[in-house]
Amino acid sequence: MSFNTNSPISNPVSDRCLSLKLSVPADRRFLTIVQAFVRELASAAGLPPDEALLLEVAGEEAFSNIMKHAYPGCSVGDIHIGGTLGMSELEISFHDEGIPFATQMDQYSGVRAEDGAVPESGLGFRLIRNAADEVRFENLGRQGKVLRLTKRLPGSVRIDPVQDDPVVHTAPEQKYEIRPMRPEEAAQIPRLFWLAYGYTYKNEDFYRPEGLLRLIGSGRVISYVAVGENGDVAGHIGLLRPDPVPMAEMALLVVAPAHRGRHIMELLADALAEKARAMGLYGLSVNPVTSHTITQKDLYRLGFTPCGLDLAACPPCEFKTLVGGNARPQRESYVHCFRYLAPPPLVTVHIPARHRAMVARIYENFRQTCRIGESAPAASSGDFRIHFDRTLQKGVITVVTADERQWPEILRAAQDMEELAGAEVVDLDLPLAQPATALLFDRAERSGFILTGIRPCQSSDGDSARLQRLCIPFDMGRLCIYPGFGDVLARYVAAAMKVPGK
Repeated sequence: MSFNTNSPISNPVSDRCLSLKLSVPADRRFLTIVQAFVRELASAAGLPPDEALLLEVAGEEAFSNIMKHAYPGCSVGDIHIGGTLGMSELEISFHDEGIPFATQMDQYSGVRAEDGAVPESGLGFRLIRNAADEVRFENLGRQGKVLRLTKRLPGSVRIDPVQDDPVVHTAPEQKYEIRPMRPEEAAQIPRLFWLAYGYTYKNEDFYRPEGLLRLIGSGRVISYVAVGENGDVAGHIGLLRPDPVPMAEMALLVVAPAHRGRHIMELLADALAEKARAMGLYGLSVNPVTSHTITQKDLYRLGFTPCGLDLAACPPCEFKTLVGGNARPQRESYVHCFRYLAPPPLVTVHIPARHRAMVARIYENFRQTCRIGESAPAASSGDFRIHFDRTLQKGVITVVTADERQWPEILRAAQDMEELAGAEVVDLDLPLAQPATALLFDRAERSGFILTGIRPCQSSDGDSARLQRLCIPFDMGRLCIYPGFGDVLARYVAAAMKVPGK
C-alpha cells in the first residue's frame, strides 16, 4: 500500500490543483482505508456532509466493483485511487490493471432492464452517477482502465498548502570554537545539511554520520566545525583533495540558520586556509552554484576570484533555502573560483591565439604574470585518465601528458561516456604548461568542446584548461551570475557555444 501527494501539478480539472494518490491491494480488508481517503478528500473540498457521504458510498461501490470484475477469484492486483482537487472541482479516479470489460457505462449488464427498472446488480452504478456531476470510464489499453468521478464544488477552494511559516529561533549570542571535527560530532552534521539543502545535496555521505567519518578516515575530506558554547555544531566546512596536486577544494560549507549573521563562514574559511598553508598548498578553489548570487558574492568577499564555469555539473536540484520558478529544471552549474594563499608564481601557458586575450584577463585578475608559450608536437607518448560519475551523469577526461596523436582515443572515450554510459556532460582538462596542449585544443573544439575557464594548480605541472562538451540542451540565459568578471566569463562562453565546430 502506498500514498503519495504532489502539489501543484497540471491536470485537466484545473490549471492549479492538489493531487493525491492511494494504492491498495484489491482486498476488502482495505475498503475502510479507501472510504476514509474519499471522505477526507470530500471534506478538504468543502462538500456538505450529505454530498460527502454520497461520494464515500460511490467510492465503496467502485472499489467493490473492481474487486469483483477486474480481479475475480482473488486475483493478485492493486487499485489506485487518485484525488485531484482544483479550485472549483474535485475529481476522484479508480484505476486498475485487471481484466478488461465494457468500455462504456451504459454497456454494463444490469445497469437498466428493458422495462426501465434498475436491478440490484445495477444499483451500484446508479449510486456512482448520483454522487458525481460527471462520470467517465476510460479504457487505457495495456495500462488498464480508469473510472473518473467529477464533483463541482459549491465554492472556491484554496489550493496553496495551508501551513505555518517556519520560524527560526535565533541562538543566544556566544563565542564559537573553530577546530577539526571530532568523531562524536559527526551525528550533528546531517541536520545542518538538511536545514540548508533539504535532501538535494549531491553527496549522500553527508546525510549519514558513518559516511562522513568514512570520507575523513580515507583522507579525502578534512572537516572543520564551529562549535557553540553548549556543544552544538553551528557550522561545517570541508577541504577536498582527491589528487596529489598543490591545491584543494574548499567545500561542504554550511551554517545553521539559528547561528547565521555572526561571521561563522569567515571564521571557518580562515581556519581552513591556515590548514591548507600548513599542508604546503598554493591555493584553494571553491564552486558556488549559479542559482544563488549571494553565495558567489560572499565568496568573492573572502578573496576568491572567478576563473571559469562548470556547466551542467550536476542534475537539477532546488535548494531548500531557494525559491524555484515555474521553468523546467536545468542541470546545476558552478562558478569556479580560486584563492592563492601566497603570491602566485609565473606561469607559461600554451593555448590557441583566439583564447589568449581572455586567458590573459583571468591571470590579470590574480595579479599573476602569464607568458604565452609556442605550441609544438608532443615529444613523447601521451597519457590520460577517465572518470565517470553515474550519480552526476558526468564524465571527466584528465590529460596528464598532452599528445595530439592521442586525440582519436580521447574522443572515443568521450563518445562512449555519452552514448553508452549516458553522460549529460563530458569535461576535458588539459595541462597548460605543455606545448602539445594547444594542438589538442584545436581538435577538441572541432569536436564540440568549448573552453569554459582555467583551473589553477590543478595539474601536476601547473594549471589546467577546462573544456566541456554538453550532451543535452542547455540555456546559458538561465544562469545567475553576480556582476563582475564572472559575468564576463559567462558571456564569453555563451558566444563560443553559438559557434559550432570552432
